Amino acid sequence: MNYEIFQWINGWSGHSSYLDRGMIFITNSVPYVAIALMLFLWFANKEKRAEKQYTAVYAVFSCLLGLFINAILHLVYYHPRPFVTHHVHQLIPHPADSSFVSDHAVLVFSIACTMLLRNDSWKYPVLVWAIIVGISRVFVGVHYPADVIGGALISYGASILIMQSSKKLEPLVQVVFYMYNRLTKHIPFLAKYSYKDLHQEK
Repeated sequence: MNYEIFQWINGWSGHSSYLDRGMIFITNSVPYVAIALMLFLWFANKEKRAEKQYTAVYAVFSCLLGLFINAILHLVYYHPRPFVTHHVHQLIPHPADSSFVSDHAVLVFSIACTMLLRNDSWKYPVLVWAIIVGISRVFVGVHYPADVIGGALISYGASILIMQSSKKLEPLVQVVFYMYNRLTKHIPFLAKYSYKDLHQEK
């Protein structure tokens, strides 16, 4: 089933240069879009600044936890990528390391799951983006569908764990805000997004 679904999705590649370039752009732009989302949350409108900044911090924590779990998984389990064992339409270069699970999927779904759990107003657009990224990883020939689904499940678990541990993580969150305040207190534009202002809004 995993390979059959892979064949169906990957089979669409190579037929349209526009679709190929679009999927390549989506899959390659993930780190930049993720950073842009975090900045968007951090510098959100004043009315919801505190809530949005907490969401950004929790999303980063979830990403780090998910990627850490994935790194351990890669150390103990190797699953060859599709282009290693099959003839596929591979649209981007990639090392022949373990396929299961997808780091890209962990990254995007950690953000999406955190925003869902935090009931952020942008939760559904970000979830759609995460799903499209997952499909793009299969489309370009570097992951199986199970790699993406596994990444989503790890992300969901990591996000739940982070949210359930929010009270225990609060001192660490305050350190993040304090460091930001120290780094930006002499920059007028950034200083208004400081820990001091945030604390007054909470």
